[in-house]
Amino acid sequence: MAIEAQPRSKAEDFLRAVVAHDADGAIVVDQHGTVRFLNRAAEQLLNRHGAELKGQVFGFPLVVGERAEVEVLRPNGEFAVAEMRVLSIEWEGQDALLITLRDVTFERQAEAALREAEAFSIAILNSLTSEIVVLDEQGKIVAVNEAWLEFGRRHGVTDVSTIGVGADYFAICAAAEPGTGGPAVLQGLQAVLAGELNEFTYEYPVSTPEETRWFALRAVSLRSARKGLVVAHNDITQQRRAAQIAAEAEMLREQVRQMERELANVEAISRPDDMARSRLAPLRQRDAEHFQRALNRYGELLEAALASRVHRLPAPSRSLRELGEWLGSIWAAPRDLIDIHLQAMRDRSQDHTPKKLQAYFEEGRLLLLELMGHLASYYRSIAAGEVSFRE
Repeated sequence: MAIEAQPRSKAEDFLRAVVAHDADGAIVVDQHGTVRFLNRAAEQLLNRHGAELKGQVFGFPLVVGERAEVEVLRPNGEFAVAEMRVLSIEWEGQDALLITLRDVTFERQAEAALREAEAFSIAILNSLTSEIVVLDEQGKIVAVNEAWLEFGRRHGVTDVSTIGVGADYFAICAAAEPGTGGPAVLQGLQAVLAGELNEFTYEYPVSTPEETRWFALRAVSLRSARKGLVVAHNDITQQRRAAQIAAEAEMLREQVRQMERELANVEAISRPDDMARSRLAPLRQRDAEHFQRALNRYGELLEAALASRVHRLPAPSRSLRELGEWLGSIWAAPRDLIDIHLQAMRDRSQDHTPKKLQAYFEEGRLLLLELMGHLASYYRSIAAGEVSFRE
């Protein structure tokens, strides 16, 4: 028996008019889920003509009062995403359901693109060897790379969430122990945020039971509509060691200037070919074999000096005097001794901790000055005719 359509009330006419002109898609289904009406917006969303859908069963579960997102496959093979709500209404005198569909395809595509861009940005950050932290305007961490988290793990951080996204970087700086530079770093970061500095740099040591390493912090403004900072931490231990060696070299050059003047009279002493010693090329250039031999011997004496320091043994003074005399016999100059010493330091800087390297510097400095004393004594003896030059 067919159900006769009841006369429409003014309220229903008003509802029909509103639904027909709604910017969101609207579909009316009966209690069996059969489509009785759909507006123009629904036809555009589904890319289907209303005549094709009327009388068809709506193919999604319907729960009154709840929101859900549904994917709609259009005839052209494309997917649309719609936010669906279901309301109970009366339609043509019978209970029915009003389904509203708001097209959120663009929003979801934009969100997916944003997630992809963020994932790409994180991939770039994780490809960098520097430890990177990105801060917002309040100093909260909004992004980090894996190198930063690994840095924390290596230095005793068991809960990386304390240095990860959401952590308060400014608070960490403010709570740093006295003498660690935390307040200075905080002040510098805030100065960059305020536009008082274009960038801020700070060098600091990190010590472990095995060694001390040096890092350089560099902070610049985040180039975005969102105000913030990008903070990079770079390991500069090798640069520090190289700078230490360079400073050592300069100090040694200063210390030997007096000795150079003392040996000035030796400049007049001629080799058999009457070539002045001061005109000779550096030992490394004119006799690489003898230079290497001197370097090896000096290295052995340096190790012996370090062992005597640790075990309180006699210093290798006699062997050092013999090396000084031998160097004199091949017309080594004080600068050749410095060259030998610095090469010995470079050879050890790659394989030893900063603490042990410092011990090498301290012992080597004394060793070098004593060796120069033996070299000067040898040349004075030649000048006085007490010994003759040995080829």
